[in-house]
Amino acid sequence: MKMKLLIGAFMTIGVMQGAVAADTITFTGTVDSNTCTVDVGSSASPTITLPTVGAGSLTAAGKTAGATPFSINIKGCSQTADDVAVRFTAHNPDGANLGVSSATGSATNISIQLLNGSAGSSPLVFNNGIATTAKQTTSSGTTTYIMQKIR
Repeated sequence: MKMKLLIGAFMTIGVMQGAVAADTITFTGTVDSNTCTVDVGSSASPTITLPTVGAGSLTAAGKTAGATPFSINIKGCSQTADDVAVRFTAHNPDGANLGVSSATGSATNISIQLLNGSAGSSPLVFNNGIATTAKQTTSSGTTTYIMQKIR
């Protein structure tokens, strides 16, 4: 047992010497006394599945189908947080909406629209692939969004 610890110590010293010889690395950050927990549907990495819709429901430009709500929860803040906003980043923006996969067999002329609130509310607009909600002040709460298919 003592031999294993001694070998571990020598290996650590060898690694530390290599790190000292490296170029300068600068780290920056912020320490904030207010911390919150954010999750979507009680998951840190959610998948939101839109329902299957018939092609006949999306026959004309601007038609929507498959409205699916999801919630973003803010909780456990140590104090009231100001300037809370949600930022959505699109990997495949399609104008003001989210694009769909271009894989073989995928639907064409369809995008995903993100609404702030309930069905029929204003869509969030993706400018340069980014959409940001209005800022609010909160210590906890749930905000609901709707995703739907749009032609």
